[in-house]
Amino acid sequence: MENLNETGYPHIDRPWMKFYAKDAQNLYLPKLNLTDYLKTKNLGRGNKIAETYYGNEFTYDEFFSKVDLASKVLSQLGIKKGDRILSLNPNIPEAAILWLGATQLGAVTDFIDPRPDTMDVVANGKKVLELIKAEKIDHIIALDKCYLAMLKPIENDLKELGIDKIILTSATDSMNIEGKIDYLKDVVEYNMIKNSKNVSESVKKLKNYEALLLKLKAMANEDILLENFIATSPIQVLKYSNLAKECNYVSFENNGKFDDENYIGHTSGTSGNRPKPIVLTNKNAISTLEQTIAAKVPASIGDTSLHVLPFFAPFGAYDNYLLNIAAGVNNIDVPEFEISEFGYLVKKYHPNVIMGTPAWLAALPHYDYLINEDLSCLKKLIYGGDAMSAKDEENLVKWLKTKGCNAVIEKGYGMSEFCGCGTFARSEFNKLETIGIPLPDTYMAIVDPNVEDKLVPLKFGENDRLYGELAISSDAVTKGILDGNIIVPHYELDNRSYIRTRDLVEMDKDGIIYHQARKDRSFARFDGYKIKPFEIEKVIKEHEFVQNAILVEYFDDKQRGLMPICHIVLNKEVSEEEKLQIVRDIVYNKIISNPTMSSRQIPSRFKIRNSFPITKNSKIDINYLKNEGLDGSEIIVDVNETNLAVDDIKIYVNDHIKRKIREKK
Repeated sequence: MENLNETGYPHIDRPWMKFYAKDAQNLYLPKLNLTDYLKTKNLGRGNKIAETYYGNEFTYDEFFSKVDLASKVLSQLGIKKGDRILSLNPNIPEAAILWLGATQLGAVTDFIDPRPDTMDVVANGKKVLELIKAEKIDHIIALDKCYLAMLKPIENDLKELGIDKIILTSATDSMNIEGKIDYLKDVVEYNMIKNSKNVSESVKKLKNYEALLLKLKAMANEDILLENFIATSPIQVLKYSNLAKECNYVSFENNGKFDDENYIGHTSGTSGNRPKPIVLTNKNAISTLEQTIAAKVPASIGDTSLHVLPFFAPFGAYDNYLLNIAAGVNNIDVPEFEISEFGYLVKKYHPNVIMGTPAWLAALPHYDYLINEDLSCLKKLIYGGDAMSAKDEENLVKWLKTKGCNAVIEKGYGMSEFCGCGTFARSEFNKLETIGIPLPDTYMAIVDPNVEDKLVPLKFGENDRLYGELAISSDAVTKGILDGNIIVPHYELDNRSYIRTRDLVEMDKDGIIYHQARKDRSFARFDGYKIKPFEIEKVIKEHEFVQNAILVEYFDDKQRGLMPICHIVLNKEVSEEEKLQIVRDIVYNKIISNPTMSSRQIPSRFKIRNSFPITKNSKIDINYLKNEGLDGSEIIVDVNETNLAVDDIKIYVNDHIKRKIREKK
């Protein structure tokens, strides 16, 4: 394509804008609150289906009537502009309805992960209490199960904080009788999948029957517990379904404004120690929705989309939910599912749109129950959060074609700090391993990753690619301040305010971006040599038998310092002897013989595993891999090296495995 660069600085020249039509280059943001904006976008679509949930379908007219009813209920409870509401809810209709209802009042909804971390309800309660104090919560809306598992132990503490009531939702409130039966069928179906291997049909039926009885018993016990706890609670515990019946004729004042905060989400904590709160405004939300619509991210009016990504993560709230509402798409709400059996949802619902993580999409060809499935229903498959290898993407596309699906795999990149999505790849710029181009009203700079206190922009020179840290400016970017505390620092560059992403990328002269790694994953070896995981992962993933590779540091007792360990998932089953041969090939043919690599980049441990652990947001859990420790199953690579040369390499397993290979350079 024609090179439109003038200064060489991508944040000034914005070469990617040539991919956008003129109407996408001058976006207008309606000065409304988010709820009013969504109502305006859906004028004339009142009879279209907005939401599907276990047997119930809500038209857009019905959906917004429920939102207005939520505003009435919350207003009657005394919730007002500026109040902060904690939401402990999975993907049930009430989660969004109450959020958008609160938005009309000018209140802020603070979403946190509704899944308890442990079976210890006291420990769960303490963790939630810390967050309630830190984020200055005024009111609480929680799923009844979350109340039992996380809030009951801290009711007296809540009372001392001035929180005198809890509003309860239920996963079954929006289910009709057929929906409740459908929900129970899912329990049986997941149980059948788990017991499908090496189990006779008679035993399988018995296990499924037992699973159904256990679920019914658990539900009955929870109902009894709930009623008893409500009756003895030191604070008011009110059911939203009952409150909604009493407020039909109540009025409310629509006080929500364009610049108001309306949402607090939380980062996934993939490489950080603790998820941090991200404050987003109506302006942020409307900006990201207008940009993604202009970039042609959403599906068509009337299409169905799986809503599986969580509300507490902005990409789940905005990209996987609100974008569908803004575009007239039908959200299929899925509050609970087996992450390892994501394919079951595809088989059950036959959606037109899937938005998820690379791991979910790459797993589709491996589900036995999809072998004979017609997937011509799929029109859009979009992934983000992590990168998918070119090999996985090519294999997925080939497999989809055998199922009657000709959808292009689209992908994006984003962060919680700017509502989830910042780039998108489609049509002529949807290349393998790219994360696309910036959204039309988004400015992206490539800056020097080694300068911390300010932004030092980099410019194109003789090379066709520019490498550095990505910095972003947009109306979708959070102001990054909560209660006067700076959560996300901003930096000035050429009269615009940017945030640093801590992501290392490459950008070509067309403005197409290729993600490399999180900046903060780099570390120094015991000898001070700096290890950049993405550089090593990239060459290891080129091996024909490697599906994915993640490199992290561990403390090496022999060296008394940090060394790299590479976790690998293979694309085929191999013997123990073959595993050693694969590691040998990687060490000699991908690293030692590579003129751009150093012997000090050789991982001293390789762990070949069946799969990677994932976070609650379904990203590869880097922290887990870092903290996992050694278990003796690793393949050991001893490199006898000086500062000038490699004298000897030994590749072997621990003695108890009874194998040892000694290799010399």
